[in-house]
Amino acid sequence: MQSSRARGPGRWQADRSGAALLIGALIILIFIVVDFATNEKEYRDLAGESDHAHTIIDAAQNALSALKDSETGQRGFLITMNPSFLEPYNLGTREWTKNLDNLERLTSGDTALSGLVSQLSQEGAAIERGLAERIQLAQSGQRNQAITPAQTGSEKQRMDAARRLTSAIVAREEAEFSRLGHLALATEARTRLSVEAAAAIFFLLTFAGCILLWREIARERLLAEHLEKSEARYRTLTESLEEQVQMRTRELQNVNEELQAFTYSVSHDLRAPLRAIDGFSAILVEDHGDKLDEEARELLGRIRRGVRRMSQLIQSLLDLSRATRAELRKQTVGISHIAASVIEGLRHANPDRKVEVSIEPGLMAEGDPHLIRIVLENLLSNAWKFSSRQETARIDFGAVSHDGSREFFVRDNGAGFDAAHAGRLFKPFQRLHSESEFEGSGIGLATAQRIVRRHGGTIRAESSRNGGATFYFSI
Repeated sequence: MQSSRARGPGRWQADRSGAALLIGALIILIFIVVDFATNEKEYRDLAGESDHAHTIIDAAQNALSALKDSETGQRGFLITMNPSFLEPYNLGTREWTKNLDNLERLTSGDTALSGLVSQLSQEGAAIERGLAERIQLAQSGQRNQAITPAQTGSEKQRMDAARRLTSAIVAREEAEFSRLGHLALATEARTRLSVEAAAAIFFLLTFAGCILLWREIARERLLAEHLEKSEARYRTLTESLEEQVQMRTRELQNVNEELQAFTYSVSHDLRAPLRAIDGFSAILVEDHGDKLDEEARELLGRIRRGVRRMSQLIQSLLDLSRATRAELRKQTVGISHIAASVIEGLRHANPDRKVEVSIEPGLMAEGDPHLIRIVLENLLSNAWKFSSRQETARIDFGAVSHDGSREFFVRDNGAGFDAAHAGRLFKPFQRLHSESEFEGSGIGLATAQRIVRRHGGTIRAESSRNGGATFYFSI
């Protein structure tokens, strides 16, 4: 009994020492865990700041690249006077503005960096103004005057200033990125030290502690492998996107060249023979008409009418092609005013027609005024034509609400059409009335549809045979 009592205080002391050791180890472990979590958060914060620096560098370099593209497009236009060079110029101008806005947003919290971006913005604005002014001079017929400023070197000086400012921004961010890299390395070193210390303590504590440490190390390794794979995928995706952009650019250039060749062929190679046929037919009628019988003169008249119809078809095809390729210049348009102007032209061309016309006043739309006028000319001239056989012809133009959006409409009380064939209306050369009933090329509604779609809208028609027709379109 005494022996047991003698060992009691020693065992209690040992237990107390073990408990103290365990508590001390736990405290150290908690400290290490807290330190590790702090380091990991700091590492993530540094990674976020590094990404921010990378984003600023990319935005600055992309802005300068866009500025160079604008200059290249402008130079190509001044040298060749080929409007196709204005596409890279316009694209570069838009990309410059977009990247500069992004750059200003990214650097808004850094006074020194914002100052460099502000200087870059001023230099870029001066360059863009100079490029635009020279293009305007060239387009107004003063090409030699437009080329002279580019030879003085002032444009190069501004571009060099933009390069220096971009280099300064990039250098500043690269220095910041380097600083963040050193901090990340130090954080990583501290993290590694914490992990090693934790491993030793886990080994002293329990086997379970070793398992937890092993899991943490495995997680870190998995994170590193995932990061490497993500970087590899990012590089592969970037390279693929660059190749796709280059391929699409080449395809677009080829299509534009083909369209230009087609337009030239239609304008020159097809019209010249038609003019010759019409001219020689006219000479036969004027100089030798007394020697021809009535049937021969009628045949010559048919030839000339066919030539005129073919010429109208060629012009309609050209209008359709131009409506598809013309650059959209959207602005607020008084669509009621345009409709009234079109009707006035129709009345002037047909003074004997008596047509009641109602135009809802004050209608406005956002779009290209020239292209919107083409849409209204086609729709209103159709209404004017197909109502020509009515004793009291009437045409209405206005706007209605349809499925929560606004639609403009052109309504007439003319011949109308069978609604079952409405799908053919907007296809080129598709006519629902014969040439003997109503003249026309069959291109006007196809042109109107393409213009409306380019504005992001829709066009549709409602009618019944001999019950008039209503065309609705949105912009």
